[in-house]
Amino acid sequence: MSNIQLKKEVARFAKLVWDRKLTDGAGGNMSIKDEDRIYITPTSTIKHFLTEDDIITIDKDGNKIEGKKEPSSERRMHIKIYEKAPEVKAIIHAHPRYATSFAVTFQKLPVYALPESALVLDPITYIEYQMPGTQEFADAFAKGLEEGSRVFVLQNHGITVAGKDMEDAYMKLETLEFLAEVSFISKLYGDLNEIPIEKITAFKEFFNKNKRGD
Repeated sequence: MSNIQLKKEVARFAKLVWDRKLTDGAGGNMSIKDEDRIYITPTSTIKHFLTEDDIITIDKDGNKIEGKKEPSSERRMHIKIYEKAPEVKAIIHAHPRYATSFAVTFQKLPVYALPESALVLDPITYIEYQMPGTQEFADAFAKGLEEGSRVFVLQNHGITVAGKDMEDAYMKLETLEFLAEVSFISKLYGDLNEIPIEKITAFKEFFNKNKRGD
């Protein structure tokens, strides 16, 4: 993709996240990495109205290369994730209602409640509160990234997901919010059941085998 196409992709998914009510007001931030450049949403903007002209280009150290506005204050988080997980090419940070409720109560999501959530989200890392935008906040992602997590629940803050492209990251966000909503509703009816780990393992093996075409 050209840099214009990459900016359009960031703006398109930022609008989708906002329109699907997966973030609030001017909350959230999104980016795509291409070689040594990061294309990221600007700070303090309603994502519904973004166009490619609003997307900011920064380098791997967070310095602005191009853009009318200032880059997201969370850019240190994006830089840290790209640094620690080279295969990651897209990041979404958002505040979906149900998943953020789990962040505020800091309860663990039942990731094995559904086969799809186990496949797409596992493992989930839970990060204790750090001031958003700080280097300390960004550094808190390192351990989870090293352990293979690409989905993060941030105490009293929100959600961050990372993927091989923007569609992959967005799928993680939608799947996480669906799991959080289903979990909330299920608890109204009684106990919440999770699929036994051996059956989850068998499902993952079956899925990966079919994906490979074995």
